Amino acid sequence: MDESKGNPQILIGRGPPLKVAELPEPPRGIDVIKVIGPSVIVLGMGIGAGEWLLAPAATIKYGVSILWIATVAILIQTLAFIEAVRYTMYTGEPLTSGIMRLWPGPLFWGPLLLLLLLLSLAWPVWAFNSAVAVVAAFLGRPTGPQDAGLLALVGFILAITPLIILAFGGIVVRILQVAQWIMMVTVLLTLIILVALVVPLAKMVEVIRGFLSFGSLPQGNLLDAILLLGAVAGYAGAGAFANTVISSYYRDKGFGMGRYSGAITTIVGGAKLTLSPSGAVFQVNGSNLAKWRGWMRLAVMDIVLIFTLGSFLGIMLPVALAVTLIPPGKELGGFAAAIQLGVGLKELMGSVGWFTALILAFWILYSTQLGLTELVVRTATDIIWTMSSKVRELTRGDVRLVYYPLLALMTLWVGASFILFFVYKVNPLIAAALVANMSNIVYPVTVLANLYLNNRYLPRELRPSPLVTGTLILGCIFWLTFFTLFLARLLGVGG
Repeated sequence: MDESKGNPQILIGRGPPLKVAELPEPPRGIDVIKVIGPSVIVLGMGIGAGEWLLAPAATIKYGVSILWIATVAILIQTLAFIEAVRYTMYTGEPLTSGIMRLWPGPLFWGPLLLLLLLLSLAWPVWAFNSAVAVVAAFLGRPTGPQDAGLLALVGFILAITPLIILAFGGIVVRILQVAQWIMMVTVLLTLIILVALVVPLAKMVEVIRGFLSFGSLPQGNLLDAILLLGAVAGYAGAGAFANTVISSYYRDKGFGMGRYSGAITTIVGGAKLTLSPSGAVFQVNGSNLAKWRGWMRLAVMDIVLIFTLGSFLGIMLPVALAVTLIPPGKELGGFAAAIQLGVGLKELMGSVGWFTALILAFWILYSTQLGLTELVVRTATDIIWTMSSKVRELTRGDVRLVYYPLLALMTLWVGASFILFFVYKVNPLIAAALVANMSNIVYPVTVLANLYLNNRYLPRELRPSPLVTGTLILGCIFWLTFFTLFLARLLGVGG
């Protein structure tokens, strides 16, 4: 780091200098509740994406022994989240801003990150899959290819509603966040009750062993299985850009030096708030190191106790139900994959089981769409805000004037997506699996950049340990292996 004695600023990479300020005191006692919570938002996305849909589909087809892939993915994501937050707590910047400080600069990294964001997360596939539950409830039967048009129409409506909710913001968003807390607890408790009623102990033990069956893979041509296996690797826990967006939420919560950076606010009922394009750092001394350790304990507690444990529970319960209710090896029809548990519960519990599963499927998948919609727009806003001084000048420093035009563009993108879904009668499960595999290239890009930032520019006392760095490098190799096999499958190599 280059620090000028006459000017209390520190240089990180190629971006603007960061001012030097005092590290705030971490909250204590009841005040901790005010800052804990970013992991809940990320967990809400993950439970719908990988846990309810993709992991059960993969385990039904290939057996529970492939769940070790989820174990590895969740654990390395946990470390990736901690490293993203480490950078944010030292600089007050989200990880995307830090990445754009690296060579060759923001005009390279900004467009690249925006392209990866579009390809990996902007597709409204989770609204498409939540529409399966709505249409099945309306028709009173599982959906099929003949319902593709109706599914596209309902999916479009469900994909638009998050955009409306986010546009009105203010009280609406705060109420929604409370509702997500309540619904997440309700969903997990309902799943626990269903598992207790339906799943034999021996079957549950088998599922738990699956998480520890490291290296087990389906017999036969691996490329034939890679679409679903790669989807589990990419979306078990949380999907692409979750490490960057969780750093943005920590910034907005005022974790560490994030207190000096401002936040993205709402356009209706949200006051104008300046969002600094660069952050602030602190000088390393005994007092600040003690405060730093306090902030790190809070971040690790939030991530491990909420995201990590919640992810394992969120994947274990639906998988246990799936392998109990659905015959092994069954090819789940993509047009009804989201509600296959409902079909099995209907046989055991009648209409109560059927509608319980439909409600669970709808809320889990819809809340994923809601969270990912905000993630895409928030991440794109952070990228553009950091990348372009011209944008900051034209908006007179009001970040809302970037955030809400992006919401409007997202609306157009959703409309175009569902025209494609309607015209080509896209299979909802296949669409979800294709999107999930993109996480296996996004994570290595963002994690390796994050490791370079933390090991090159953070003070030595704040850097990750060599063990954490090495583990995350191995994790990137894990993701890249699945992405390489996915590309080989798409290109027909070895098929």
